[in-house]
Amino acid sequence: MRILVVDDDRACAGCITGILRDEGFVADHVTTLADATLSASLAPYEAILVDRMLPDGDGLDWVREQRRAGSTVPMLIITAERDTVDHRVEGLNGGADDYILKPMPLDELVARVRAVMRRPVATLDPVLRAGNVTFDPANREVRVAGKPLRMPRRETCIFEMLIRRSGKTVTKGLLEEGLYSFEDEVSSNAIEVGIYRLRGHLMGSGATATVRTVRGTGYVLESPDEPITVPDLPGEVPQVAMVAAQVAVVLSNQAEPSPALIPAAIAASLPESPPAETAAAVVAAVIAVSLAKRGEEV
Repeated sequence: MRILVVDDDRACAGCITGILRDEGFVADHVTTLADATLSASLAPYEAILVDRMLPDGDGLDWVREQRRAGSTVPMLIITAERDTVDHRVEGLNGGADDYILKPMPLDELVARVRAVMRRPVATLDPVLRAGNVTFDPANREVRVAGKPLRMPRRETCIFEMLIRRSGKTVTKGLLEEGLYSFEDEVSSNAIEVGIYRLRGHLMGSGATATVRTVRGTGYVLESPDEPITVPDLPGEVPQVAMVAAQVAVVLSNQAEPSPALIPAAIAASLPESPPAETAAAVVAAVIAVSLAKRGEEV
């Protein structure tokens, strides 16, 4: 979730962007309304925080302009200069979703940001679902069949963007825009690595939702209409076979698996302290997929 902070007080803006990033948001910071207009045209924001007294104008006038242009992005005024009741009423009537006075407790600011982001879907179920996987945007919790699935922040962000557009293709460019600020240095394969790891977490937890690669375009989160049934097998399937199958599926879903990404796929699928036979099964899966890919090319 990406947020824009428009404030010429760099110390204050630094505190705000810092707490937002700690809470799992991607935060951009600009100091003028001109830069705010440019940023809003280049990146998709889920919320915008705007100071009123800025070098090139009143932030509330900018909010009004954005509303007249049809913007529905939640916008919060944050100010210390115009803090009377009349100013607050003016701000809310002018199109702001909230009007916050400086200084404010940072945890309250984060709570207010999340509150305004929930408003457009307040009448709907706030929990997003895909197969047996759910995502609660309020506490950023992923659950598989009711059990919590803990993932690193980056993979959680990728999953959120995919599940919010479940069944639709999400381009690599859109993922990069939602995951990184203008200041971040992004490696060429950062999204691919994140997708590999996300797939490993989902498959390792028994999720029915899967991430499919759309060649040359991006990725789509898919979930079956009905649970997939597996024919009865004699006895329990060995863990080594399950891990090998997970790695094989992860690699085969990639149109052109890069050797540099294979360790990421293995690391995402392996349990902690894998036994020797598990590691051997993973190597076998990698070799099998590589040979299959070469056969397709021939």
